[in-house]
Amino acid sequence: MSDQNIISLVKQPIMATRAAFFIAGFSLASWAPLIPLAKERLQLDNGAMGLLMLAFGIGSFITMPIAGMLAARFGCRNIFTLCALIVLVMLPGLSILPTPLTLACALFIFGAGIGAMDVVVNIHAVMVEKMARRPIMSGFHALFSLGGIAGAGSVSALLSVGISPLQVMAMAVLLVILLLLPVWGGLLNEAESGNTPFFAVPHGLVILLGFLCFVAYIMEGSMLDWSGILLTSVHNINSHQAGIGYTLFAITMTSGRFLGDKIIALYGHRRVFISSALLATSGFILIYSASTAIMLGLSFLMIGAGLSNIAPMLFTASGQQKIMPDSLAVAAVSTMGYSGILLGPALIGGLAHIVTLHGAFACIALLSISLFAGYKLIDSSGR
Repeated sequence: MSDQNIISLVKQPIMATRAAFFIAGFSLASWAPLIPLAKERLQLDNGAMGLLMLAFGIGSFITMPIAGMLAARFGCRNIFTLCALIVLVMLPGLSILPTPLTLACALFIFGAGIGAMDVVVNIHAVMVEKMARRPIMSGFHALFSLGGIAGAGSVSALLSVGISPLQVMAMAVLLVILLLLPVWGGLLNEAESGNTPFFAVPHGLVILLGFLCFVAYIMEGSMLDWSGILLTSVHNINSHQAGIGYTLFAITMTSGRFLGDKIIALYGHRRVFISSALLATSGFILIYSASTAIMLGLSFLMIGAGLSNIAPMLFTASGQQKIMPDSLAVAAVSTMGYSGILLGPALIGGLAHIVTLHGAFACIALLSISLFAGYKLIDSSGR
């Protein structure tokens, strides 16, 4: 097939996948500005609110392993549509539900929808990247990051001017619908053979890819959950400026993903992966040893740039391996990676209690060295 025919064939699926990733990021981030409002509305302390939000993680963790099978049997378009409906129905309720129990139930269902959606969009991205015969995975993940920025930013802005949370969520739902409708037909809906198992225990290369995704997500999560505390408690940065570190990280993370596909096409998956791992690890080492604000800022920029394309390349590799069906492999890698997001904050907190937060970040630097194993895994996956 000529390059022109390939471009024509994948144009609509690429646009649909970009929209799906943006929607996933936007929907997830739209909940974040509602968290303090829910805490105030229900009059909960930090501990109770933490337990309440655990319902979201449990819902996601339950549906992620089976989302691959559902997408294989019923098609990505159908399952993504179902997930989107679940998420859109739940969003308004998150802004008004009056009791901890009802909000916990809604968060469980919302998390189930978001978790399955995350798996399905990555399965779809693997399929479309194979059709395109060129690197495009990082660009899809960039749209997820952009959707997150848009979701959190727009909801926060609307709330700040006095619009009620319910009205803001209604606007968010309407925006998602308007984004999805024009590209819905471009989502692939091919089902695999009917004997795709309901669930398969990952093994071999898939476990290793999942572990590396777990490490990458712990590193990402440490930036979101602990970087501000590190700056204020260890480096004596003013609390009003504590968000600067994560902002620098997010800027290079998103920029790196937008540039990632071109860089990978130019230098190849293996070179980019090993360079990314080296950059991220060096950033964590610099955080540990930094003595000036400039060095700290540089470390956050390095970590964001280094991590930006690690997870996308791992998902590409999970779609290239031959041990398991693509859909189940992507689901397994997603689930193992997501467990890093769930467990990471608690693990870092536990380490900080034992060896100080400064020491905990040093432990993350040591853990990040395992990413270098990905050099061989990316090679053996056929990339």
